[in-house]
Amino acid sequence: MPKSKIKNNELIKAKQNDICVAAALLFAKKGYHNTSIREIAEQSKISIGSLYDYIDNKEDILFMLSQQFHSEIVKEVVKVLNSGLGVIQELKGAIETTLRVIDRFQEYVLFTYRDSKMLKKEDLIAVLEQESFVTDTFTKIIKKGTEQGLFETDEPEIMANMINIMTHSWALKRYNLKRFSLFSFQQILNRFVLNGLQK
Repeated sequence: MPKSKIKNNELIKAKQNDICVAAALLFAKKGYHNTSIREIAEQSKISIGSLYDYIDNKEDILFMLSQQFHSEIVKEVVKVLNSGLGVIQELKGAIETTLRVIDRFQEYVLFTYRDSKMLKKEDLIAVLEQESFVTDTFTKIIKKGTEQGLFETDEPEIMANMINIMTHSWALKRYNLKRFSLFSFQQILNRFVLNGLQK
Protein backbone atom coordinates (compact mmCIF):
# COMPACT_ATOMS: atom_id res chain seq x y z
CA MET A 1 0.00 0.00 0.00
CA PRO A 2 1.20 3.55 -0.71
CA LYS A 3 2.66 5.70 2.04
CA SER A 4 0.92 9.05 1.68
CA LYS A 5 2.54 12.32 2.70
CA ILE A 6 -0.92 13.57 3.68
CA LYS A 7 -1.65 13.14 7.39
CA ASN A 8 -5.44 13.47 7.31
CA ASN A 9 -6.57 9.82 7.39
CA GLU A 10 -10.19 10.62 6.59
CA LEU A 11 -9.15 12.60 3.51
CA ILE A 12 -6.86 9.75 2.41
CA LYS A 13 -9.66 7.19 2.74
CA ALA A 14 -12.16 9.42 0.90
CA LYS A 15 -9.76 10.09 -1.98
CA GLN A 16 -8.71 6.45 -2.24
CA ASN A 17 -12.38 5.50 -2.38
CA ASP A 18 -12.95 8.01 -5.23
CA ILE A 19 -9.97 6.52 -7.06
CA CYS A 20 -11.24 2.98 -6.57
CA VAL A 21 -14.74 3.80 -7.82
CA ALA A 22 -13.32 5.49 -10.92
CA ALA A 23 -10.82 2.71 -11.58
CA ALA A 24 -13.40 -0.06 -11.18
CA LEU A 25 -15.61 1.52 -13.85
CA LEU A 26 -12.68 1.93 -16.23
CA PHE A 27 -11.19 -1.52 -15.58
CA ALA A 28 -14.57 -3.17 -16.21
CA LYS A 29 -15.09 -1.19 -19.41
CA LYS A 30 -11.58 -1.16 -20.90
CA GLY A 31 -9.59 -3.77 -19.01
CA TYR A 32 -6.73 -3.25 -16.61
CA HIS A 33 -3.97 -2.97 -19.23
CA ASN A 34 -5.88 -0.53 -21.44
CA THR A 35 -6.66 1.88 -18.61
CA SER A 36 -4.08 4.57 -17.93
CA ILE A 37 -3.35 6.33 -14.66
CA ARG A 38 -4.23 9.59 -16.41
CA GLU A 39 -7.72 8.26 -17.25
CA ILE A 40 -8.22 7.18 -13.64
CA ALA A 41 -7.21 10.65 -12.47
CA GLU A 42 -9.67 12.28 -14.88
CA GLN A 43 -12.50 9.92 -13.95
CA SER A 44 -11.92 10.49 -10.23
CA LYS A 45 -11.57 14.27 -10.73
CA ILE A 46 -8.13 14.33 -9.08
CA SER A 47 -5.09 15.83 -10.78
CA ILE A 48 -2.55 13.25 -11.86
CA GLY A 49 0.05 14.85 -9.57
CA SER A 50 -2.26 14.62 -6.57
CA LEU A 51 -3.22 11.06 -7.46
CA TYR A 52 0.24 9.87 -6.47
CA ASP A 53 -0.33 11.24 -2.97
CA TYR A 54 -2.79 8.36 -2.52
CA ILE A 55 -1.41 5.51 -4.64
CA ASP A 56 1.95 4.38 -5.97
CA ASN A 57 0.72 2.48 -9.05
CA LYS A 58 -2.23 0.66 -10.61
CA GLU A 59 -1.49 -2.49 -8.62
CA ASP A 60 -2.26 -0.52 -5.47
CA ILE A 61 -5.72 0.23 -6.84
CA LEU A 62 -6.42 -3.43 -7.57
CA PHE A 63 -5.40 -4.35 -4.06
CA MET A 64 -7.43 -1.55 -2.45
CA LEU A 65 -10.51 -2.62 -4.42
CA SER A 66 -10.11 -6.21 -3.34
CA GLN A 67 -9.72 -5.10 0.28
CA GLN A 68 -12.86 -2.96 0.10
CA PHE A 69 -14.91 -5.75 -1.46
CA HIS A 70 -13.82 -8.51 0.87
CA SER A 71 -13.91 -6.44 4.06
CA GLU A 72 -17.51 -5.52 3.20
CA ILE A 73 -18.37 -9.18 2.57
CA VAL A 74 -16.80 -10.25 5.87
CA LYS A 75 -18.51 -7.50 7.84
CA GLU A 76 -21.97 -8.28 6.44
CA VAL A 77 -21.69 -12.08 6.58
CA VAL A 78 -20.46 -11.98 10.19
CA LYS A 79 -23.61 -10.02 11.09
CA VAL A 80 -25.71 -12.87 9.69
CA LEU A 81 -23.70 -15.52 11.54
CA ASN A 82 -24.05 -13.62 14.83
CA SER A 83 -27.78 -13.02 14.49
CA GLY A 84 -28.89 -16.30 16.07
CA LEU A 85 -30.92 -17.44 13.06
CA GLY A 86 -31.73 -21.08 12.33
CA VAL A 87 -29.63 -22.85 9.72
CA ILE A 88 -31.98 -22.32 6.78
CA GLN A 89 -32.38 -18.60 7.50
CA GLU A 90 -28.63 -18.38 8.10
CA LEU A 91 -27.91 -19.83 4.64
CA LYS A 92 -30.46 -17.58 2.97
CA GLY A 93 -29.08 -14.58 4.85
CA ALA A 94 -25.50 -15.37 3.81
CA ILE A 95 -26.55 -15.70 0.16
CA GLU A 96 -28.57 -12.47 0.22
CA THR A 97 -25.82 -10.56 2.01
CA THR A 98 -23.18 -11.76 -0.44
CA LEU A 99 -25.40 -10.76 -3.36
CA ARG A 100 -25.99 -7.27 -1.97
CA VAL A 101 -22.25 -6.64 -1.70
CA ILE A 102 -21.64 -8.09 -5.18
CA ASP A 103 -24.35 -5.78 -6.52
CA ARG A 104 -22.53 -2.77 -5.05
CA PHE A 105 -19.16 -3.93 -6.42
CA GLN A 106 -20.29 -5.23 -9.82
CA GLU A 107 -17.49 -3.54 -11.75
CA TYR A 108 -14.88 -4.91 -9.36
CA VAL A 109 -16.23 -8.47 -9.62
CA LEU A 110 -16.34 -8.20 -13.41
CA PHE A 111 -12.77 -7.06 -13.91
CA THR A 112 -11.21 -9.10 -11.11
CA TYR A 113 -12.20 -12.34 -12.84
CA ARG A 114 -10.30 -11.02 -15.84
CA ASP A 115 -7.40 -9.13 -14.30
CA SER A 116 -6.61 -10.49 -10.82
CA LYS A 117 -3.51 -12.10 -12.36
CA MET A 118 -2.09 -8.57 -12.52
CA LEU A 119 -1.76 -8.45 -8.74
CA LYS A 120 1.60 -8.99 -7.10
CA LYS A 121 1.97 -12.57 -5.85
CA GLU A 122 1.60 -11.69 -2.17
CA ASP A 123 -1.45 -9.52 -2.88
CA LEU A 124 -3.05 -12.26 -4.98
CA ILE A 125 -2.52 -14.78 -2.18
CA ALA A 126 -4.23 -12.37 0.25
CA VAL A 127 -7.17 -11.94 -2.15
CA LEU A 128 -7.58 -15.71 -2.56
CA GLU A 129 -7.50 -16.18 1.21
CA GLN A 130 -10.16 -13.49 1.62
CA GLU A 131 -12.35 -15.06 -1.05
CA SER A 132 -12.14 -18.44 0.69
CA PHE A 133 -13.86 -16.84 3.69
CA VAL A 134 -17.22 -16.81 1.89
CA THR A 135 -16.87 -20.36 0.59
CA ASP A 136 -15.82 -21.56 4.05
CA THR A 137 -18.84 -19.81 5.55
CA PHE A 138 -21.24 -21.57 3.18
CA THR A 139 -19.46 -24.88 3.89
CA LYS A 140 -19.86 -24.48 7.68
CA ILE A 141 -23.56 -23.61 7.36
CA ILE A 142 -24.20 -26.59 5.08
CA LYS A 143 -22.32 -28.95 7.41
CA LYS A 144 -24.31 -27.65 10.37
CA GLY A 145 -27.57 -28.18 8.47
CA THR A 146 -26.50 -31.71 7.54
CA GLU A 147 -25.65 -32.52 11.18
CA GLN A 148 -29.10 -31.24 12.21
CA GLY A 149 -30.76 -33.47 9.60
CA LEU A 150 -32.06 -30.51 7.58
CA PHE A 151 -29.72 -30.84 4.59
CA GLU A 152 -28.59 -33.87 2.66
CA THR A 153 -25.26 -33.73 0.81
CA ASP A 154 -22.07 -35.77 0.82
CA GLU A 155 -19.98 -32.90 -0.54
CA PRO A 156 -20.64 -29.64 1.36
CA GLU A 157 -17.46 -28.04 -0.07
CA ILE A 158 -18.65 -28.59 -3.65
CA MET A 159 -22.07 -27.13 -2.81
CA ALA A 160 -20.43 -24.14 -1.11
CA ASN A 161 -18.23 -23.43 -4.14
CA MET A 162 -21.23 -23.72 -6.46
CA ILE A 163 -23.20 -21.22 -4.35
CA ASN A 164 -20.27 -18.80 -4.37
CA ILE A 165 -19.98 -19.00 -8.17
CA MET A 166 -23.74 -18.53 -8.59
CA THR A 167 -23.74 -15.37 -6.46
CA HIS A 168 -20.92 -13.94 -8.60
CA SER A 169 -22.95 -14.61 -11.73
CA TRP A 170 -25.12 -11.61 -10.78
CA ALA A 171 -22.19 -9.44 -11.88
CA LEU A 172 -20.62 -11.71 -14.47
CA LYS A 173 -23.87 -12.33 -16.37
CA ARG A 174 -25.48 -8.97 -15.70
CA TYR A 175 -26.21 -8.29 -19.39
CA ASN A 176 -28.30 -11.47 -19.62
CA LEU A 177 -29.95 -10.73 -16.27
CA LYS A 178 -30.69 -7.02 -16.78
CA ARG A 179 -34.47 -7.51 -16.90
CA PHE A 180 -34.41 -9.09 -13.41
CA SER A 181 -34.18 -7.28 -10.09
CA LEU A 182 -31.64 -8.24 -7.45
CA PHE A 183 -34.53 -9.33 -5.22
CA SER A 184 -35.91 -11.67 -7.92
CA PHE A 185 -32.48 -13.15 -8.53
CA GLN A 186 -31.81 -13.82 -4.85
CA GLN A 187 -35.26 -15.38 -4.34
CA ILE A 188 -34.72 -17.76 -7.25
CA LEU A 189 -31.19 -18.58 -6.10
CA ASN A 190 -32.38 -19.27 -2.55
CA ARG A 191 -35.07 -21.66 -3.82
CA PHE A 192 -32.61 -23.37 -6.17
CA VAL A 193 -30.02 -23.92 -3.42
CA LEU A 194 -32.51 -25.04 -0.76
CA ASN A 195 -34.28 -27.41 -3.15
CA GLY A 196 -30.90 -29.01 -3.81
CA LEU A 197 -29.97 -29.30 -0.14
CA GLN A 198 -33.11 -29.95 1.89
CA LYS A 199 -34.26 -33.52 2.52
